[in-house]
Amino acid sequence: MHRRLHLALLLSAACVASAQNQVPQNGASQTTSPAPPPTVSTTPSEEKTKPPSARQRSEAEKLYLEGAKALDHEDLTTAQKDFARAVELDPTNERYKAANEIALQHQATGLVQAADKARLTGHTDEAREDLARAFRLDPTNPMLAQHVDDIARDAAPDREARFPEAETLAPPLILAPDTARRSFHVRANTPELLRQVLTAYGVTPTLDSSVKSQNVRFDVDDVDFAEAARLVKLLTNTFFVPLDPKRVLIAQDTKDNRAKFERLAVETVYFPGLTPTEISDMGNVAKTLFDIQQASVSPSTSTLTVRAPSSKLAALNTTLHELLDGQSEIQLDLRLYDIAKTKTQNIGAQLPTQATVFNVPSQLNSVLSGNQSLVQQIISAGLADPNDPAAIAAVLIGSGAVTGSILNQPFALFGGGLTLSGLAVGPATANLALNSSDSRTLDQVTLRALDHEDSTIRSGTRYPIITSTYSNLGGSQLNVSGISTPGLSSTLTNLGLNQSSLASFGQTIPQVQYEDLGLTLKVKPYVQKDQDVTLNLDLKITSLQGTLINSIPVLDNQQYTAIITLHQGESALVVSALSKTQSSAVSGVPGLSNLPGFQSTTNDSTDLDYSNLVILITPHIVRLAHKQDAGRMILLPLHP
Repeated sequence: MHRRLHLALLLSAACVASAQNQVPQNGASQTTSPAPPPTVSTTPSEEKTKPPSARQRSEAEKLYLEGAKALDHEDLTTAQKDFARAVELDPTNERYKAANEIALQHQATGLVQAADKARLTGHTDEAREDLARAFRLDPTNPMLAQHVDDIARDAAPDREARFPEAETLAPPLILAPDTARRSFHVRANTPELLRQVLTAYGVTPTLDSSVKSQNVRFDVDDVDFAEAARLVKLLTNTFFVPLDPKRVLIAQDTKDNRAKFERLAVETVYFPGLTPTEISDMGNVAKTLFDIQQASVSPSTSTLTVRAPSSKLAALNTTLHELLDGQSEIQLDLRLYDIAKTKTQNIGAQLPTQATVFNVPSQLNSVLSGNQSLVQQIISAGLADPNDPAAIAAVLIGSGAVTGSILNQPFALFGGGLTLSGLAVGPATANLALNSSDSRTLDQVTLRALDHEDSTIRSGTRYPIITSTYSNLGGSQLNVSGISTPGLSSTLTNLGLNQSSLASFGQTIPQVQYEDLGLTLKVKPYVQKDQDVTLNLDLKITSLQGTLINSIPVLDNQQYTAIITLHQGESALVVSALSKTQSSAVSGVPGLSNLPGFQSTTNDSTDLDYSNLVILITPHIVRLAHKQDAGRMILLPLHP
């Protein structure tokens, strides 16, 4: 935009220069005589105007060049000031004037655009200020004239504020008595008393024929109209109906007279966000508590239309305002920790638990007699002495020809000769093993709940359990004459019934019930007077036990119920042991393993498996309704 402006300045200067130096050309030189100057009346200041000096022209040219540079840097304010100063120094130069006018127009246009943006964003004051600056710069700008009208409409007072009665159809009449305070000491009949009291405040009474005439005494000091009217109504058993701000109709306070004279107002109350049931409850409040029988509820439009005296409508609006204030909102931050740990250890030495005693000669003879051919080969080969059966048996065992014999195991010898015996003991083992696993699961949930309302959190799965089955007890096929026989009619065939579909009646149909396995937490918060939060907790953990009864799994339930009170930001900790299994096995020598000092010879195997659930719940009050202890007291008029 600024480059176009700079080009416009150069073009305008060129046009001015050409206009000043233009000479008509007709193919021949022509001399033109200057036209006589027009007769113009000049002021003394114009007569004294002198042409600029050379110094002023030089300074003006310098300012013009600085303004052009500022224009290149998109600084319209500085450029316009330089052009204006150049015009002041050299008013005869048309370039300076054209540049100044163009800069003023573009600066005003920029202010108008800024005012548009400010108005769209809702900053009407800023938009009005920008337009005022633009008007001071360029009052003849055509864009400015359009936007000034828009800002003027925004600055004008709202129609509702200027004419509030224009938005209300037939508003209730309100008396406008004098505000002075009066004192009365009157002893007269009822009509005279009413006239004296009302006329004292500038109100003209009109008495109905139902007003009873009886002598009364009225003594009060320094009361205003409202207090005096209330006392007079109680003393005379009457009620007032305003006819205009200065006139009132007075009638005996009876049910028929109120139905006859009392003015009724119609009002529609909107209940956005309420359910149809809640809107119906609002209608019941109007009918039951305030005795407003002309109350119509429209759940489709969420409205309640009532027709009643203005005093009852004011009391109803106050009550509905208290009810629509709603309930307090509480944010519950829950953290669920599932801690599971498994530990298996086997530490200790396991000594032999059995020993075998045998006769060595008998075992040798048994080995030799069972391998005679091998014995002959050993003797013929000279591997062993024929009179040394132990050496022959050793060769047989060493060569692997004999297996499964007790002689293949280590044994100890005792005795001699025919009573030479051997002792073989079982193996001994030493164990040093540890297997441990630890897992922790964190689940964080944020829940918003209403005061005095139940909220439920479930974490787990829904498990299907077959509770019962239905099947055909008569066989796999349905035998009905004319249907399941070859005489099946064509009509049934067209309906899709055939032999295979009839046989399907014998299939088993299960009845499935889904059970929630895992964690179920129900919370009902209560906000106390001191803004503490009471939580009604109901924790239930359901799992499969692992056993079946009639093919139906047995469920294991754990439930915890408590009522706790917390300050805002405090946390309640609930810990539950989901499962715990511990087993221990001891292996060793009977009697010896129980003696002090011999436990090290015992092999101890321990298995530990447990799972814990930790719940951390923290309440925060997000919205606090009904901060006061009680609602405002509403005094309703007593009618017969």
